[in-house]
Amino acid sequence: MQIREVAERVLFGDSWEEKLLRPDRCDDSDPGTAIATPRVPGRPLALALDSWKARDKVRFGAVRSLHTEKDRGLVLHFFANHELLALELMALALLKFPGAPSKFRRGLLQTLYDEQEHLRLYRERMTQVGIEFGEIPVSDFFWKTIAPMASPMQFVTRLSMTLEQANLDYALHYAGLYGELGDGDTKAILDRVYVDEIGHVKHGLTWFNRWRDPEASEWEAYAGALSPPLTPNRAKGIGFNRQGRRQAGLSEAFIDELSLYARSRGRCPSVFWFNPACESEVAAGDNGTFTPSAPVQSLQKDLASLPIFLGVRDDAVLVPQRPTSSFLRQLQEAGFTLPEFVEAAAGIEATDLVDRDVGRLCPWGRSPGAARYLQSLAGNQPDGASELWLSRLRPIYSKAFGAAQLRRFLQSREPDDWLCDDAVVGVSCDSVAAVQARLDQLRARGWQRAVAKANFGASGRDQIQFGDAPPRPSQLGWLENVIQHQGTVVVEPWLDRLVDLSLLLDVADGRCRSLGWTRFITNQRGQYLGSFVQGRIDGLAPAVRRFLYGGGKEPKRLQHLADALVAQLERPLLDAGVVGPVGIDMIVYCDRAGAGARELVGGQGHGDSSDEGDGQLRLKPIVEINPRYTMGHLAWRLARHVNAARTAVWLILRCADVEAAGFASPQAFATQVRERHPLRLTPNGEQISTGAIFTTDPSQAEMFLSLLVVDESLEGCKEMFAAWPGRIGQWRLLC
Repeated sequence: MQIREVAERVLFGDSWEEKLLRPDRCDDSDPGTAIATPRVPGRPLALALDSWKARDKVRFGAVRSLHTEKDRGLVLHFFANHELLALELMALALLKFPGAPSKFRRGLLQTLYDEQEHLRLYRERMTQVGIEFGEIPVSDFFWKTIAPMASPMQFVTRLSMTLEQANLDYALHYAGLYGELGDGDTKAILDRVYVDEIGHVKHGLTWFNRWRDPEASEWEAYAGALSPPLTPNRAKGIGFNRQGRRQAGLSEAFIDELSLYARSRGRCPSVFWFNPACESEVAAGDNGTFTPSAPVQSLQKDLASLPIFLGVRDDAVLVPQRPTSSFLRQLQEAGFTLPEFVEAAAGIEATDLVDRDVGRLCPWGRSPGAARYLQSLAGNQPDGASELWLSRLRPIYSKAFGAAQLRRFLQSREPDDWLCDDAVVGVSCDSVAAVQARLDQLRARGWQRAVAKANFGASGRDQIQFGDAPPRPSQLGWLENVIQHQGTVVVEPWLDRLVDLSLLLDVADGRCRSLGWTRFITNQRGQYLGSFVQGRIDGLAPAVRRFLYGGGKEPKRLQHLADALVAQLERPLLDAGVVGPVGIDMIVYCDRAGAGARELVGGQGHGDSSDEGDGQLRLKPIVEINPRYTMGHLAWRLARHVNAARTAVWLILRCADVEAAGFASPQAFATQVRERHPLRLTPNGEQISTGAIFTTDPSQAEMFLSLLVVDESLEGCKEMFAAWPGRIGQWRLLC
């Protein structure tokens, strides 16, 4: 019998006798002429691909838990359909490419015979457990995506190196699961399929490497040969079986790249973009001329990949440059799920997202620039695009809004010596004279130090401090410039901050809810340096812990405060059109900033007042309201990956400080950190137990890099920095 005849009967036959036809001998002396791709293959009626759209679908995810015997049988139903599709596609390739090398065609025929045997075994086992093949509709996805192949090269790329490579994961995974369930018969079938699948991938890989561009790497040629909706993500199943891929002959470099590759298989990905200059841009107005300062541009570039930790599997992160594979492997080995990275240095129009459906668009902060940058994706949202910028959002970014909400909050409550009083609330000043008058007023009330903040400005930046001396000319010039461009500055007492806290909120579906708390670390100017990821009260004296949690009287003091703030802020935020994350910064301070108060927190106070006396601990519940993602949101998400019984501190470091400590480069620093403080994971491999891991790529850092440090105690975290000179070593004093 001719190979052509076998392929015709397998492809177009509608009985099992024809689908499983296997003559004793086959000849290829008459391969025939190439056929056109049929709309669907021949099938028994219950398995017709035409019925996929007409019948109620059963998704693989709905049965793969194996909770019931029927689920276990239906999993085999999905596997059997994949085998049937594979042998039909192989028959199609034999008929479409009669001029392909004879050795390739004979190898393909033998592979087809293997698939027939797999199908026969699956059908027998399904019958034994009471499942009829055709009981549920079968998917036509792989037929639609692979059948239009235009060459043998496309065939091996789409089927052998994608569909069959994924089965190296699925067969091994499910063989283990059925074995654990005591189903040795099914396990034996899957073990057989697994061994054969290694050979099938090897056959396809051999011909792929003969036909591919020799100038490209194996991975580059493979990724470039696929076209949507097939992507390298389809070559992965459950788990990632490196050993099976090695046995199939795939190179180590290819295996590494595939393990790191991420792209949605159908779900519309949320798209994240780190734009830390959003406040400054909002301050400049919607004229399209704003340019971030050089340090902020470096911050945006160096930390562009941080949204890795904000999204979920199948989401996408826009970056100017994809992080290196070695860095991504370290994150993956630590248990982090990697998103798809889309390089967009030249603008979003240059990316392949433009032609794809996307879900939410998630800039770090909504702003006019974010709306312009992401506008080409807004029309790709199936559920309609949410506005990336609304003019009524602008006031929410202002310091004046936070001050007004603080005043309203305090006035709505009975006086409470736990909270600050009205005297520390910021006052908006629209002239230098008004600032002078406010400073005089504060001094008359006993406040010798004050701070003026630009109405729109990033936390810890765009502000100046005043002592008891008259303002210097440079300070007056700063005030005049800010008032000219922003209209006002907000003046308030300078508080000797002891503990920085952030309440994390999320606004969605017409309501505001609290996510949780984080504690963060600042320098003397209030600029962000890092966050506690786990152990947020570590290092605080018992008196401060009692202050925060209310002791025996109010054990849920912080939770009650969060509920009250949400109740007040929900309506103003919704009315302004806020959607998504919000952070509320607050501080614990001493209203007499003396040494005694600093002793309460183990020397962590940032003030330098020499006043005597312990003073009164108070909490200022609203320092700033940030209608965007904050570093606190990142720390909160990082906490999922750290053993809750540990202390973890996440830090933003400056490359200049790293080099000042004697390291030739951030990469050299990273190498030493990894050698001295290797990661150790929990027994299940899902969380970090101890060690240090960089959360942005040190090899790409120009001005900033970020580092997560985990140990059994805060003292252990501090010890990691004790050996290094300069500001790097001084981190242990700030934590």
